[in-house]
Amino acid sequence: MKTLITVLSVALLTACGSMKEVSDRKNYAQPDWYQDCQQAGTTGFFWWKKEMVYACGGGEAKYAQHAEEEMYAIALNNFAKRINGNVDSETKIEFNNDKKTSRTMISYTVSNTKIREHIKTETAQFTMDGRHYTFVKLEMPKAVFNDLITEAKAKEQLVAKQ
Repeated sequence: MKTLITVLSVALLTACGSMKEVSDRKNYAQPDWYQDCQQAGTTGFFWWKKEMVYACGGGEAKYAQHAEEEMYAIALNNFAKRINGNVDSETKIEFNNDKKTSRTMISYTVSNTKIREHIKTETAQFTMDGRHYTFVKLEMPKAVFNDLITEAKAKEQLVAKQ
């Protein structure tokens, strides 16, 4: 019995020792790489350089898992917008007795979009006032990104012909 308790205690201590503490902040903050999230860039050195595209996302929720799912959904949506998004914009300006009124409507539609071969490159998280804040930067090889754009355009042309 003592051996079992000792083994379980060691296992518990080992498991707790491999945990990472999430910082608790008093003020809201964003990582520098999130604020300046690049659309494209390169990774590697010299002849191992590879062109990449990036998408970032952030999440905020009472529960950590919810914040993480929101973060990934937003980052993936940022890829999808660039691959397969359509913007419809309209601005109306009216003059009535020297009084100007204006109205702008913008609609952004993203159809179902294939997204593949992306990887998580950077993440950050903290808690503040009982809320979880998470940030992610995803990267995808530029060749894959361009192939996805070509596939989306081909699908759009096929639908237009029907």
